[in-house]
Amino acid sequence: MQKQTYKLFVIALFTSFLILVGCTEKTETKIQNENIETVEAVLQNAFTGPDDEFKKAFNSDTDIEDLAQYEEKLYKDYFANGEAFVEFIMSYGSGMMIEAIKNDYSIKVKNIEYEKTESKEIIYDFTAEIQYQKEGNESSEIETVTGQANLNEEHKIEVMLIRGEDLLATLNN
Repeated sequence: MQKQTYKLFVIALFTSFLILVGCTEKTETKIQNENIETVEAVLQNAFTGPDDEFKKAFNSDTDIEDLAQYEEKLYKDYFANGEAFVEFIMSYGSGMMIEAIKNDYSIKVKNIEYEKTESKEIIYDFTAEIQYQKEGNESSEIETVTGQANLNEEHKIEVMLIRGEDLLATLNN
């Protein structure tokens, strides 16, 4: 009788452990997906276009004000605070789109790969393939952009680094 009780106890304990581990993995996956969705939204916005709304804001008589409103609408919700948002806008913002529009290119994200770092903080490295095409040209090419995004518990970006110098140089040619 005691042996049977022991077996039942071990089975119940093992089952509880499996349920706990399964729930934890699902939670971690959900959190990771939400973090990736945030980073992906910012990258898609930064490297897809220029769309008609951007062209209108860029070519406006009050282009600074219109462009600032455009960027705020496009990016602000993805950042942890005003400082993080402003830092991103000052460093990257619409810079790639401005070069694309000035030099008659269109750009779009083809693929993004993410890797969570080993850090205790929520940091993701990313590599994005950006397709670019000169207006009037039938062929397009791909350039790689890399970077890193640090997020908080609310899935908002605190700091973002984008290394896109090669793409920027290509758009300037």
